[in-house]
Amino acid sequence: MANFVVFLIAGITSGVLFALAATGLVLTYTTSGIFNFAHGGVAMLAAYVFYQMTQVWMWPTWLAFVVVCFILAPIFQIGIYRVIMRRLAGTSEITKIVVTISLMLAMFGLAQWGWDQSTLHAIPLFWGVEGEWTFHIGGRDVYLQYFQVFAIATALLLGVILSILFKRTRVGIAMRAVVDSPDLLKLNGGVPEKIAALSWAIGGSMAAVAGVLVAQVQGNVDATSLTILLITCGVTAAMIGRLRSIPMTVFGGVLIGLEMSFFSGYASLHSAWTSWAPSFGVAIPVMSLFVVLLLLPQDRLRGASLSRLRERFVVPTMKTSWIAAGSLLAFVVGISQIMGSADAQTLAGGMALSIMALSVTLLTGFAGEINLAPISFGAIGAIVAYHHGLIGPGFPDQRTSLWGIFLGIVVTMIVGAVVAIPALRLRGLHLALATMAFGIFLSVFILSFTGTVTIPLVHIQLSFVGGAMTVPPVKFLLWSFVSPKAQLLSSTALFCLLGIGLIAIRRSSYGRRLIAMKDSPAASATLGQNLMWLKISAFMLSSALAAVGGILYCIALGSVQTSTFDIMFSFALVMGTVVGGIGSVSGALLGGVGLGVGLTAIQHTFFNLANAHNDWGQLLSWATAYHLAALLPATIGITLGGNPSGSVANIVESYKPIIKDLPILIGTLVALGIAYVMTLTHVWGNWWFVFCFGIIGIISPAVAERRMKASNSQPPQSNNAQPEMAVLQ
Repeated sequence: MANFVVFLIAGITSGVLFALAATGLVLTYTTSGIFNFAHGGVAMLAAYVFYQMTQVWMWPTWLAFVVVCFILAPIFQIGIYRVIMRRLAGTSEITKIVVTISLMLAMFGLAQWGWDQSTLHAIPLFWGVEGEWTFHIGGRDVYLQYFQVFAIATALLLGVILSILFKRTRVGIAMRAVVDSPDLLKLNGGVPEKIAALSWAIGGSMAAVAGVLVAQVQGNVDATSLTILLITCGVTAAMIGRLRSIPMTVFGGVLIGLEMSFFSGYASLHSAWTSWAPSFGVAIPVMSLFVVLLLLPQDRLRGASLSRLRERFVVPTMKTSWIAAGSLLAFVVGISQIMGSADAQTLAGGMALSIMALSVTLLTGFAGEINLAPISFGAIGAIVAYHHGLIGPGFPDQRTSLWGIFLGIVVTMIVGAVVAIPALRLRGLHLALATMAFGIFLSVFILSFTGTVTIPLVHIQLSFVGGAMTVPPVKFLLWSFVSPKAQLLSSTALFCLLGIGLIAIRRSSYGRRLIAMKDSPAASATLGQNLMWLKISAFMLSSALAAVGGILYCIALGSVQTSTFDIMFSFALVMGTVVGGIGSVSGALLGGVGLGVGLTAIQHTFFNLANAHNDWGQLLSWATAYHLAALLPATIGITLGGNPSGSVANIVESYKPIIKDLPILIGTLVALGIAYVMTLTHVWGNWWFVFCFGIIGIISPAVAERRMKASNSQPPQSNNAQPEMAVLQ
């Protein structure tokens, strides 16, 4: 009985904090229609700022708590809404999701930038561990901490204040009205944007309170664990409330807290459970989320929405696709001659990520089914190929067989079909959350084991051995792609073929059915299309592409760990693909290469500039060391609301004046050729080639566009025009 009371108190304490975070999430969603994945990031940053104020600057605890939770967090959230979220009107669901994911990744980068993640950032409990009451239950002492009472009382007080705000004030009535009918609110003199900004401020304050108090429960502020915990628990509680009901959301938060507390508590009493109980305890919220999503009532099929969205994607012809693929392959062959082994290996990894990004293009860009865990499907293919496809005596002569790759693809397709079956009734945000739950469950539970996990009946292993995995190069007939350059060329050639195949699918009748399902499921079903088969087939094809990319990515890296398949990495890949253009193959190329190569290139650029310029060396080295490079891609994703169709369309459009201007085109090719020859002959290093390539790529389109505008501004000369003096005479 004493254990039950202890676990009950701990569960209620954690549950009300999860409920606070979830309530803020519900507020922001109902007033703006945007599901804020960065909500956990706000809580995490608030915890770090609270740590900085109390443990470094030595502020009084109560003052730091008030300033962080009720001043800084609301101001920060209002700024996010006014600068970023208001621009998302008229964009698709995936664009809204990716913008908030980008914001979360930016906050994650800020935390890594500002606080060293290798050190412990401990926050002591309010009143310390000595502040507690002692009770005697069942012959044992049970301790109730002052902090637990404070946390529960704070949650109840905020709940009462919100209840009074919603039911007894004009502002609360306006908040409910903006959910039901913003246009009607405008007719009655209300301003929906101000109401939404206020809701975001309240939501930020509640996230900050939850973040600070949960960090004290954990005893340490950790960017990854705190963000993932508040995302999973907060999202699950919010979905129990169906993103509408605050009382049900509070109930959901307490329920999740009790589940985790009772399981962790009783599991700790059994020595046989100690090996897997911690991982399973972390996975409880995501498993609960998946179950809740499946039990939610199914929404009705929606009608056409294409006219209301700002995303537009151009489908290239097959001739253009072959020319682009040949140009890409020729470019990679050329630069591979001047690249070292390390650079070739990095680019090979980027091309493998681009193949995984093709799975996002097919499933989300074509079919409209959102998948936030492409890396997780790639992990399944790589692990199966590792366990069942290795041939040879051992390292370094071991190779990966085509049979292993084939088996990895088949198993991943089966897993994709299994995931698709319960997700058939889910769409949009609900499907995105379901795939996120699958990715988190795979990374924190399945892949966390250092032994092996074997699927019954088929006897297929799905885990690491010793916490790491080394996937050797591929052997194809008599050829072994051992060197990094060989892996780069083979990955590029495979990407070109798969990209052309994807465009062929898009232009086929099957591709048109996918687009019809994305634009209007109701109309597609009315015309007799089998939506179930379309969704399952799209999931299976997407999973196959992810498996191929995952296997090649592990081969390029050599040795991989569980962190390689982290859900944050999946978020980054989806973000890069959407930034490039979710509906185009070139968008997948930009997203994969940008994620796999861009960060490394930015860091090397800062490093080389620091070595070349001693005056700025300290500043540039500081920017590199504190993860400034990690913030730049997230910043690009945040600005997606201004260009929801992606960057590739703008890049192609900016380079069209060069093609139309023959002198500029020749000059550009000559300049690039000179830079390439000087690098090939070792006159300068690869970094200078990259620098010159970037400068030429920026200057050439600007000059060509200026020349085109100058020529268009000149009035046309008529052949029949006569000199003015001749007319007068």
